[in-house]
Amino acid sequence: MKNRRKNRRTRDSRKVEAQQTSIVALNEEATGPSSSGVGRRDFLKLSLAAGIGMAAPMIFVRKATAQPGDRVLKVVQWKHFVPDYDKYFNDVFAKEFGEKHKCKVEVDYVGTADLPTAIAADISRGGGHDVFHLNGTGAALYDKVLVDVSDLANQLAKAHGGWIPFAQSIGQVHGKWLAIPSWYIAYPYIVNAGYFKEVGESYTDKTSWHDLLRIGAKLKKAGHPIGIPYSQTPDANDNILPMMWSFKAYMFDQAGNIAFKKKEIVEVLKFGADLFQQTMTDEVLSWDDSSNNRFIASGKGAVVCNPISAYRTAAKDNPDVYRNLDIDKTPLGVGGVRLNYGRSMSYGIYNFSKQQDLAKEFLLAMNSEALQGMEASTGYNNPFLSGLYKKPMPVIGHEPKLELLQDFYKDVRFIGFPGPMTKVATAMYAKFIVPTMFAEVAKGKNPRAAMEDAETKLRAIPV
Repeated sequence: MKNRRKNRRTRDSRKVEAQQTSIVALNEEATGPSSSGVGRRDFLKLSLAAGIGMAAPMIFVRKATAQPGDRVLKVVQWKHFVPDYDKYFNDVFAKEFGEKHKCKVEVDYVGTADLPTAIAADISRGGGHDVFHLNGTGAALYDKVLVDVSDLANQLAKAHGGWIPFAQSIGQVHGKWLAIPSWYIAYPYIVNAGYFKEVGESYTDKTSWHDLLRIGAKLKKAGHPIGIPYSQTPDANDNILPMMWSFKAYMFDQAGNIAFKKKEIVEVLKFGADLFQQTMTDEVLSWDDSSNNRFIASGKGAVVCNPISAYRTAAKDNPDVYRNLDIDKTPLGVGGVRLNYGRSMSYGIYNFSKQQDLAKEFLLAMNSEALQGMEASTGYNNPFLSGLYKKPMPVIGHEPKLELLQDFYKDVRFIGFPGPMTKVATAMYAKFIVPTMFAEVAKGKNPRAAMEDAETKLRAIPV
């Protein structure tokens, strides 16, 4: 019996070691040397890049507030860019949960660059926290250290009308729910309607990608280019991927295997080059994640694809521009297909946690109360449970220009589409394979050669 237990522990240790090796290798490929001064432009260049992080020591020091014998649930949480959300999460939700369940909830807020490191450190030492935040990554990246939460996912689905389309692609691995998708950040189009009017055009729910190309050429000639980053920054992925999907230019099949739709990819690369040359300026080749915010809020640009942060920035810094801004869905693609993009936020429970049942209760409560979180986040946190989309929704259902975001979920897709968010798909995002491919063609490279180079890079990623 002792030998069998020892062998089991050895096998489990090897699984964790393999998980750490995968994370560390991906971190080295995706992020390179670290630097100080991490802002929103690093928002997922480091963490969304694949939950990646060196297993460097990260010890959270706090004054002991729990009494001996008390139940303590420890959560490592991404530090939201809306401070009021963190205040709500800690001072309202976590506090009330603790009082109801007679436990102490300790939340460690971690910046974007440090979150994957904190997770890797927990895995390395087999302890530290019970619940962790998956910022833009799917359950597949951490499948060896996650608890099966299928019972919880099914309970939530039954109580709240099921999951929105493609939530399973994030939380499920081989048919089991290993993480709970909790909310996503929408990437609508932010359009300066005044500039469109100047050139005798308008952006409507019927506007297609080819319409945008035609109108964009007129806008650029009038001094108001559009802005889609073709650079080494997360927003470039977030902008280009839905364009590819709208052209059915897929890189994966429904099972998550690498399967390039080569004809369609070549066509969208040609279109992307035309879009760059006719509607944009060279600056998009070197943009970071804050560039498109400045571009639209300053009044220079006519169109960007970005979370509503850019819209809110204009409201604060440039009211004259803000008055002309509209929030719209992604342009229509082949056959009238519209596919929007969302950056996913999920939660998992470590399989070495001693509070797994309490952790499940925590995630049950958090997702059941997702609309309170949406309000606290000023409309950024869009839920994954279908039954929560009753109009009017908090914040976005009460601002006329944001109302259409209440239906954004119907067309939203995530990394790896049309398949799941696999480790390879996450690494594709981290390595900026797609923006690099588009930038190369925009600068004159043969589209087929650029596509073949991208496929070679993708197939070189260790599974």
